Amino acid sequence: MSGDPTPRGITLWTRVDDVGGRGGVRLEVARDRAFRRMVARKEILTSDSLDHTVKARVGGLDPHERYYYRFETRSGESRVGRFQTALPADSRETVRFGVFSCQEYTFGYFNAHRAMAREDLDFVVNLGDYIYSDVAFSPPQGVRSGDFQMSEGRFSAFTRDEYRQVYRVVHSDPDLQDVHARFSVISTWDDHEVQNDYSGGDPQGGAVTGDPYDAARRNRAYGVFFEQMPTYPVRDRRGRFRLYHTARFGRTVDLFVLDERQYRDRDPCGNAVGPACEEVGGPDDFLGETQLSYARGGITRSRAAWKVIANEVPIMPVKRNETDYEGWDIWQGFPVEREALLRTIRGVPDVVFVTGDWHAFISGDVQTADGRSVASEFVGGSVTSPGESEINALINRPGFGTLDDPQFPPDELARRKAANPWFDDFDPVHHGYFTCRASRSEFQTTFKKLTTIRRRTTELAERRTWTIRRGQRGLGR
Repeated sequence: MSGDPTPRGITLWTRVDDVGGRGGVRLEVARDRAFRRMVARKEILTSDSLDHTVKARVGGLDPHERYYYRFETRSGESRVGRFQTALPADSRETVRFGVFSCQEYTFGYFNAHRAMAREDLDFVVNLGDYIYSDVAFSPPQGVRSGDFQMSEGRFSAFTRDEYRQVYRVVHSDPDLQDVHARFSVISTWDDHEVQNDYSGGDPQGGAVTGDPYDAARRNRAYGVFFEQMPTYPVRDRRGRFRLYHTARFGRTVDLFVLDERQYRDRDPCGNAVGPACEEVGGPDDFLGETQLSYARGGITRSRAAWKVIANEVPIMPVKRNETDYEGWDIWQGFPVEREALLRTIRGVPDVVFVTGDWHAFISGDVQTADGRSVASEFVGGSVTSPGESEINALINRPGFGTLDDPQFPPDELARRKAANPWFDDFDPVHHGYFTCRASRSEFQTTFKKLTTIRRRTTELAERRTWTIRRGQRGLGR
């Protein structure tokens, strides 16, 4: 895998299987697939303590160039991967990238990755829930078994080896491997990399599952994330892992990668569906003071044509009906920080949110508390994680179809759209991914909705595209 491309650098990763002890791995990087024009060679040590993962940062590369890489041991070579470095700082060229999130291994096949591997992209953005430490569906609810071996009495990963085991299973998927072999990934995390509805500022971890939580468990989960992914951590001044950062692609795109889990306080209202309770609107942290200041300052200072926010959870409100909100685990649970960020964006043109988490395709206008549209948001359907229609089908609720043919009652769909007038598209049935194409004059997003994840296919049920012009606030409906 490759990750975190810059104009002159890249992070490269692999894992050696079926070995023990300590040993070396050779990494080679070249300008051609035949490795005749070599540009870098490294010898990297690995061991049991690293789960035999191998990772290196390679510098001294040329901007906006395609390179090939491979790893070698005494007994064999890895497949050849490729990556593309980022645009130079003064470039005005078009940027193309894909976006995915929420890939629970057992519930469906990674058809989104099979389709995305065929795209013409510069890089891919992973918005979190790359693994599910605490969810698995046995057949026939699921389509395949993960064979997860958890501690007695637990259904969730808790130890370092259990978290590693989940990553190994996810990484075994050939379609995901194809995406990683073709494109660099820029990653953030969401909750399931630790546990469901995780909130790092809550002493109980924000858990709704009853799992035991402490800081040691969080640190194990985050340590394994960095071990198993092609990205390196940054330590903040308090010694915690820092993930948030800015990835720049010439003068076309500044990508602000946020961390909306580690610093947030407990979700208000018990994260229950219903009207706002008294806790909503309190002085709770979401990004936290330091990260919020970083984001606001970076967006204000950006000179890129498009300020793209890699956003883990929806910033548009999501309502069940006129009075009831769909829980408080997203930005709507933290309106003080939400409004602070949107006040900044109100003075900055051409901001777009690309969002994961919600297991539905949603597009719409991001509005301040007074109803002013200041940005657009695109929420991608999950790769495989079940949405509302499938959860209801699982419990045989009438009107929602079956697991293999999920439906959403038309009257309920109409009610949801009426309750959320800032939505343009709302599709709680399909899975997939989306692609973005950013030029100096426009930002184009295309939802790729798959017909099914219950059998292997890349057939699309729908493809829908939005084009935003420079200076346009919202989708311009």
